[in-house]
Amino acid sequence: MWKHINAARCVLGPGLRAVLAIAAFAMFNAAPSHASVEYQRVCSLYGAGFFYIPGTDTCSNARQIVENQFAIARELTRAATGTAMAAALVNPFLPDGTDYAISIHWAVFDGQHAAGFAGLIRLYGNLALSAGVAVGLDNGRLPSLVNRTQTEFGTSVPAQSWSDIRVLGRVGLQYSW
Repeated sequence: MWKHINAARCVLGPGLRAVLAIAAFAMFNAAPSHASVEYQRVCSLYGAGFFYIPGTDTCSNARQIVENQFAIARELTRAATGTAMAAALVNPFLPDGTDYAISIHWAVFDGQHAAGFAGLIRLYGNLALSAGVAVGLDNGRLPSLVNRTQTEFGTSVPAQSWSDIRVLGRVGLQYSW
């Protein structure tokens, strides 16, 4: 392209070059023929901090989005802890001629750990009582997208973390024949 422009400089006189330059300037600085794009509309209906999600008429708050991400992460670890506790709570087997049995298990699911203890006792003949309890540690960490701090070593991104002890229990009767 620059070859053609330089060739045009040689062929055209200075007056014609000035006319072309003015025409090019006017063409590039003309008002756009279409409406300008609105990148972010402010949604003042609910208060400060709300904005429209681009391409929709949905009004949202950035802080609420971060809180929702934290709540979803908490629920996912709770579900994983519950699954680990259920896997750790194994019913023992009571062979013929015995009256008591215990079962102790450890289980891990999706990074969440749990321990389970279950017992079985023969009440009378073929009737047995079973009971068990499982304990799991629901813990997790989610980097926060807000409250970032610039330090001399880079950007510090704090994390929201949680650690809860969860308990699952069960009691049941077993009749065998």
